[in-house]
Amino acid sequence: MTVAIRYQTRNGNTQAFAEQIASVAGVPAQSIDTPVEQADTLFFGGGTYFMKNLDPTKIKQIALFTTSGGPEMVSDKALTKIATEKGIPVIGHFHQVMGGKGMKIIGSTGGKLKDEQIELVKEFAQKMLAQ
Repeated sequence: MTVAIRYQTRNGNTQAFAEQIASVAGVPAQSIDTPVEQADTLFFGGGTYFMKNLDPTKIKQIALFTTSGGPEMVSDKALTKIATEKGIPVIGHFHQVMGGKGMKIIGSTGGKLKDEQIELVKEFAQKMLAQ
Protein backbone atom coordinates (compact mmCIF):
# COMPACT_ATOMS: atom_id res chain seq x y z
CA MET A 1 0.00 0.00 0.00
CA THR A 2 1.34 3.42 -0.92
CA VAL A 3 0.82 6.24 1.56
CA ALA A 4 1.36 9.97 1.19
CA ILE A 5 1.05 12.73 3.78
CA ARG A 6 0.51 16.34 2.75
CA TYR A 7 -0.11 19.30 5.00
CA GLN A 8 -0.38 23.07 5.10
CA THR A 9 0.31 24.84 8.37
CA ARG A 10 0.10 28.42 9.56
CA ASN A 11 1.54 28.09 13.02
CA GLY A 12 3.05 24.60 13.17
CA ASN A 13 0.12 22.65 14.62
CA THR A 14 -0.96 20.81 11.47
CA GLN A 15 2.68 20.06 10.65
CA ALA A 16 3.17 18.59 14.14
CA PHE A 17 0.22 16.26 13.60
CA ALA A 18 1.46 15.35 10.11
CA GLU A 19 4.84 14.39 11.57
CA GLN A 20 3.17 12.11 14.13
CA ILE A 21 1.19 10.43 11.33
CA ALA A 22 4.46 10.06 9.40
CA SER A 23 6.07 8.28 12.35
CA VAL A 24 3.28 5.69 12.24
CA ALA A 25 3.07 5.40 8.44
CA GLY A 26 6.82 5.26 7.83
CA VAL A 27 6.72 7.89 5.08
CA PRO A 28 7.69 11.56 5.20
CA ALA A 29 5.16 14.29 5.89
CA GLN A 30 5.49 16.80 3.08
CA SER A 31 4.17 20.25 2.33
CA ILE A 32 1.21 20.59 -0.02
CA ASP A 33 3.73 22.05 -2.46
CA THR A 34 4.91 18.47 -3.11
CA PRO A 35 2.68 16.83 -5.74
CA VAL A 36 1.04 13.49 -4.97
CA GLU A 37 2.29 11.07 -7.60
CA GLN A 38 0.25 8.07 -6.44
CA ALA A 39 -1.31 7.06 -3.12
CA ASP A 40 -3.59 4.31 -1.97
CA THR A 41 -4.12 6.43 1.14
CA LEU A 42 -3.50 10.16 1.32
CA PHE A 43 -3.42 11.79 4.76
CA PHE A 44 -4.26 15.44 4.20
CA GLY A 45 -4.34 18.45 6.48
CA GLY A 46 -4.73 21.85 4.88
CA GLY A 47 -6.74 24.19 2.74
CA THR A 48 -9.49 23.56 0.26
CA TYR A 49 -7.56 25.05 -2.67
CA PHE A 50 -5.10 22.12 -2.57
CA MET A 51 -7.95 19.62 -2.56
CA LYS A 52 -9.36 21.20 -5.69
CA ASN A 53 -6.10 20.34 -7.49
CA LEU A 54 -6.03 16.66 -6.51
CA ASP A 55 -6.15 14.16 -9.34
CA PRO A 56 -8.69 11.49 -8.35
CA THR A 57 -6.99 8.95 -10.63
CA LYS A 58 -3.90 9.07 -8.39
CA ILE A 59 -5.58 8.74 -4.98
CA LYS A 60 -7.71 5.79 -3.87
CA GLN A 61 -8.82 7.18 -0.49
CA ILE A 62 -8.17 10.10 1.80
CA ALA A 63 -7.93 10.59 5.56
CA LEU A 64 -8.37 14.19 6.67
CA PHE A 65 -6.78 15.78 9.72
CA THR A 66 -7.37 19.36 10.80
CA THR A 67 -6.64 21.67 13.68
CA SER A 68 -8.35 24.85 14.81
CA GLY A 69 -8.85 27.21 17.70
CA GLY A 70 -12.41 26.03 18.18
CA PRO A 71 -14.97 23.44 17.08
CA GLU A 72 -14.82 21.75 13.69
CA MET A 73 -14.79 24.49 11.10
CA VAL A 74 -16.66 24.98 7.87
CA SER A 75 -13.45 24.21 5.95
CA ASP A 76 -13.41 20.68 7.41
CA LYS A 77 -16.78 20.01 5.85
CA ALA A 78 -15.66 21.70 2.63
CA LEU A 79 -12.68 19.31 2.36
CA THR A 80 -15.00 16.33 2.64
CA LYS A 81 -17.34 17.81 0.05
CA ILE A 82 -14.52 18.40 -2.46
CA ALA A 83 -13.13 14.88 -2.01
CA THR A 84 -16.60 13.39 -2.42
CA GLU A 85 -17.27 15.42 -5.56
CA LYS A 86 -13.98 14.15 -7.00
CA GLY A 87 -14.94 10.58 -6.20
CA ILE A 88 -12.21 10.12 -3.58
CA PRO A 89 -13.63 8.27 -0.57
CA VAL A 90 -12.96 9.92 2.80
CA ILE A 91 -12.13 7.09 5.19
CA GLY A 92 -11.75 9.19 8.31
CA HIS A 93 -11.37 12.60 9.81
CA PHE A 94 -9.30 13.70 12.79
CA HIS A 95 -10.00 17.17 14.17
CA GLN A 96 -8.10 18.61 17.10
CA VAL A 97 -9.07 21.78 18.91
CA MET A 98 -5.89 23.62 19.78
CA GLY A 99 -7.52 26.29 21.93
CA GLY A 100 -10.54 26.60 24.17
CA LYS A 101 -11.78 24.91 27.30
CA GLY A 102 -9.19 22.63 28.82
CA MET A 103 -6.60 23.43 26.15
CA LYS A 104 -3.80 25.95 26.06
CA ILE A 105 -4.06 28.34 23.14
CA ILE A 106 -0.86 27.77 21.22
CA GLY A 107 -1.02 30.72 18.84
CA SER A 108 1.64 31.61 16.32
CA THR A 109 4.33 29.54 18.02
CA GLY A 110 2.36 26.32 17.86
CA GLY A 111 3.46 22.83 17.05
CA LYS A 112 3.97 21.61 20.60
CA LEU A 113 1.63 18.71 21.15
CA LYS A 114 0.53 17.28 24.46
CA ASP A 115 1.10 13.58 25.09
CA GLU A 116 -2.62 12.86 24.80
CA GLN A 117 -2.78 14.66 21.44
CA ILE A 118 0.14 12.61 20.14
CA GLU A 119 -1.57 9.42 21.27
CA LEU A 120 -4.87 10.39 19.63
CA VAL A 121 -3.34 11.24 16.25
CA LYS A 122 -1.22 8.09 16.25
CA GLU A 123 -4.33 6.01 16.99
CA PHE A 124 -6.09 7.76 14.10
CA ALA A 125 -3.18 6.99 11.75
CA GLN A 126 -3.11 3.32 12.77
CA LYS A 127 -6.86 3.00 12.26
CA MET A 128 -6.70 4.62 8.81
CA LEU A 129 -3.77 2.45 7.71
CA ALA A 130 -5.71 -0.66 8.70
CA GLN A 131 -8.46 0.18 6.17
